[in-house]
Amino acid sequence: MSTVATDDTASPAPAPREALRVVPLGGLGEFGMNMMILELPGSAIVIDCGMMFPDASVMGVDSVIPDLTYVREISEKIAAIFLTHGHEDHIGALPFLLETANVPVYGMKLTLGFVDDKLEEFDMRSRADLRVMEPRRAIEAGDFVVEPIVVTHSIVDAVGLAIRTPVGAVVHTGDFKLDPTPIDGLATDLRRFAAYGEEGVALLLSDSTNAIVEGSSRSERIVGETLDGVFARATGRIVITTFASHIHRIQQIVDCARKASRKVFLVGRSLVENVETAERLGWIHLPRDVRPGHNKPMDEPANKVVVITTGTQGEPSSALARIALDEHRGVQVGPGDLVVISARTIPGNERKINSVIDHLYRRGAEVIHDEMPGIHVSGHACREELKTMLQLVSPRVFMPVHGTLRHLVKHAQLAESAGIPREQITVITNGEIVEIDGASARVLDERVPAGKVFIDGQAEEVATVVVRDRQHLAEDGFVIVVVALDMRSGQLAREPEIITRGLVHVDESADVLAQMRAQVNDVLTSSSVEERHDSEIVQEKLRATLKRFFRKKLNRRPMILPVVWEM
Repeated sequence: MSTVATDDTASPAPAPREALRVVPLGGLGEFGMNMMILELPGSAIVIDCGMMFPDASVMGVDSVIPDLTYVREISEKIAAIFLTHGHEDHIGALPFLLETANVPVYGMKLTLGFVDDKLEEFDMRSRADLRVMEPRRAIEAGDFVVEPIVVTHSIVDAVGLAIRTPVGAVVHTGDFKLDPTPIDGLATDLRRFAAYGEEGVALLLSDSTNAIVEGSSRSERIVGETLDGVFARATGRIVITTFASHIHRIQQIVDCARKASRKVFLVGRSLVENVETAERLGWIHLPRDVRPGHNKPMDEPANKVVVITTGTQGEPSSALARIALDEHRGVQVGPGDLVVISARTIPGNERKINSVIDHLYRRGAEVIHDEMPGIHVSGHACREELKTMLQLVSPRVFMPVHGTLRHLVKHAQLAESAGIPREQITVITNGEIVEIDGASARVLDERVPAGKVFIDGQAEEVATVVVRDRQHLAEDGFVIVVVALDMRSGQLAREPEIITRGLVHVDESADVLAQMRAQVNDVLTSSSVEERHDSEIVQEKLRATLKRFFRKKLNRRPMILPVVWEM
């Protein structure tokens, strides 16, 4: 046993610096599902907890949320959750997070209003601790001090966050743009961002959604001006769809309808609920003279009606999609009517939207969508605005957030061109960890669990293997082979029965079915009596043989389900 000599006169070793861990669980490497953890040795906070809507490949899934495994691992450390704004990709997974870590939730009034509505759906409203925050008023949460900073976005009550930590200030922009003439007069608080920049910022986390778009975003007021002209020229019924949470856009539509002496009808549950919440909080005003009473849209003269509805992304169950198919009980469109889609097309939804537009044209309606200048403007900063934020905050370390890897890399390159040294720029994706101390930042070798969790309409998790099986069935179909064996001899008791679904040509092709039966017979005749008496062995041999057959014969990989009976 060896010993280590000590020198009682030696100076004590310096205490290790307290390090901040930055852990993204969603939103880095993808659009949607935004969620970030800032973690110190003694406490942690969560910034946003969003969801994303699934694409058509994940059948039976209604929403996708981040993997919360790491949250469960550190749940005792989490001091609070801070929400930057009320879009679903920032608040949609909050009910699932609160089941794991029921801690205070801080947000602006409208954000918490939307959260309150969501928690009511999950019967969690009474258990949640929702706390309203105010711009420039700091909040203590564990070892963090968080200050909300007003930003302009495509939803009211959006904020960025300035977070004081033992290693320095962290600035998270949230989703933002620099609109010089915002509808509510609340421009992004550049003075406050600049003040933190002058003081010194250890880390800047900045929105990358429009990092590939040159120039600056256009003001939201342009949409109102464009709609004024559109409404003035319209001769029939107007049906307009926009994001249900875009309160400023909805207000502008209402104002345009009033100028055109048209009544406004709201169609779509999420739209109605959001408008009611916004009106209760004073963010939208619906004058009584344009507010519909007990009348229905189809009872009014066509040139006196504006219907605001949901369905910007062509969702099959949305009101607009049902109107397009003439399946909506309250609204129909026909020749002379105008449909306006005042929203951008989210990548991946083009086919659904185009289908809805085609059906609207079949009804005889005219359609205007985002290809028309001014019918929609983005709520996210473009490259010139992102550069302004980088220069104002002038961080020691920069980390782009919110976007695909392409967007993150392009934002990183923009930061370098804005004067931030390359070694001070960090690009990571979900599950990776950046550790920051008072002097440097580094990406750790370790990772935390991160990925997608699928949720069905019953708010229950759908296992990944189930989704994979659904995809498999949809793409390649399935084959059931029923084999009846004599219990004594192990010989076939009758001809094998083969059932197929979703295999091209197989159902109609006697030749292929005959070849399949021949393959089954070959497996059985080549098996020993002992093997034929073990149903699991027979099933596995049938599965392997038919798998090779389908790959070579049809270049397909159907799900194969052998069933062996002993008679």
